[in-house]
Amino acid sequence: MNPFANEQIRKMGYYSPPLEGRSKYKGFLLDFNERTVPVSKKITKALADFANGKRVQVYPEYGDICKIIAKYSDLDASQVMITNGSDQGIDLIFRTFTKKNDKVIINFPTFPMFKQCADIAGNNVVSINYDKNLRFPFEKVIKAIDRSVKMIVICNPNNPTGTLVDLTDIEKILKKALGNGVLVYIDEAYFEFSGVTAAGFIMKYPNLIISRTFSKAFGLASLRIGYLLSSAVNINEMMKVRGPYDVNTFAIVAVEEALKNVGYMKNYVKEVMQKAKPMVEKFFADNCVEFYPSRANYVLFKPINADEVFNKLKTNGILTRPRSGKNIDKTIRLSIGTEQQMLKFIKIYKKLFLKNRLKKYAFLDRDGALIFEPQDTFQIDSLDKLEILDGVIDGLQMLISKGYRLVLISNQDGLGTKSFPLKSFEIPQNEFLKKLLKNGIKFENIFICPHFAEENCKCRKPKTGLVDGFLENNKIDFKNSLMIGDRETDRQFAKNIGIKFIKMETNGSFKSIFNQLSI
Repeated sequence: MNPFANEQIRKMGYYSPPLEGRSKYKGFLLDFNERTVPVSKKITKALADFANGKRVQVYPEYGDICKIIAKYSDLDASQVMITNGSDQGIDLIFRTFTKKNDKVIINFPTFPMFKQCADIAGNNVVSINYDKNLRFPFEKVIKAIDRSVKMIVICNPNNPTGTLVDLTDIEKILKKALGNGVLVYIDEAYFEFSGVTAAGFIMKYPNLIISRTFSKAFGLASLRIGYLLSSAVNINEMMKVRGPYDVNTFAIVAVEEALKNVGYMKNYVKEVMQKAKPMVEKFFADNCVEFYPSRANYVLFKPINADEVFNKLKTNGILTRPRSGKNIDKTIRLSIGTEQQMLKFIKIYKKLFLKNRLKKYAFLDRDGALIFEPQDTFQIDSLDKLEILDGVIDGLQMLISKGYRLVLISNQDGLGTKSFPLKSFEIPQNEFLKKLLKNGIKFENIFICPHFAEENCKCRKPKTGLVDGFLENNKIDFKNSLMIGDRETDRQFAKNIGIKFIKMETNGSFKSIFNQLSI
């Protein structure tokens, strides 16, 4: 034990990201959520001009940099403060506004620097965990806000989960926090990728502080520059704590040049978020690789053997970041680069891990399980009768993110007869499929039996005639596949093909399946 260090420091652990060997690694660095391509030549020229201008020996002057950043952020210069990376910004917030034994709410898992700075300050950290689906615990956070709390920390989007808290919930937290004298600190390191910011609340809520960085989308990680956004009063208090020369001139020169051409950054972000990331998420979904939908330039995924996947990817030119902790054990965080880089990742992943892999399926009944089923006619034969049940969109998205392929299988009594014309079925069915597709949900196959029960056909559930060919021609993981439905015929169908059955109440909330699925 070191008798000279403060007690709270002696009790702390280290935050030691795996930096060793990265600079010499010959492959894609998809582990630290950095920009994966170089900054513009205009930035490198500006840096070279400064280096050759015989002013390196002079202390930094910051000129109009806060005004320039304020314009980019739609705020006033008095509401901006530059920092030596956003890490210093985090440190300044804790040192300025908290003290020993102050209660600070932090949601886990999240960026480790929040806990590090809280421990240095000697705070009493109240841990409120993301749920097992890595959704933000809004209700628990709101309930925990009272006058005993000094500060709430929210990472938005969250690192490493990619979870985004919408602005409606942010404002609810801000409002209750303000009424109880609680500071709300929101980290927006990945704002450029999510496009969502709480900066518009700064004038209304004096208890709000935001940190951002130029390390991610702008690609200036090695220069260490970030900034804080808050009321002028809060900024002035933090200026008392920050040193006068903490940000170097190289960083200032680079930011000035970067903000002259924001379009260069936006083009990169557009490729990452609109092309590369959707492509990777679709690849994971199509190949039953469990992942968590993200609103940032990274995706957290959970392969069958995380250690093997990490090591083999590293050997084959892809460096990723293994993660551990509550609800994220055996996951890997994958930074998203350009479309070409991620095509290379997909090619390597396929080659290494997807040969002869079994696929898990979620077979789903339709009426009474996904769509409200009238208990008089038992037919959805018009748009007026189309009502998607509570929780269906979120539930199907969750199944996809957990690596399930979706198959719809439904008995439609007398379909194609005078009592139930095909067109009467197709109009609401097509609208249903259209609404799902808008939310990124698509069935791999749709099987419909049109016969009445008394016809004794081979395709009507619980018989398996509809799917016999499908089962034979696909490599199905029967152990982990399942059937979701509300009827005894669905249960028997699941038994007949040898998969798990998940029961719903007829016309009940689809959310009821979550506990049964342990998701």
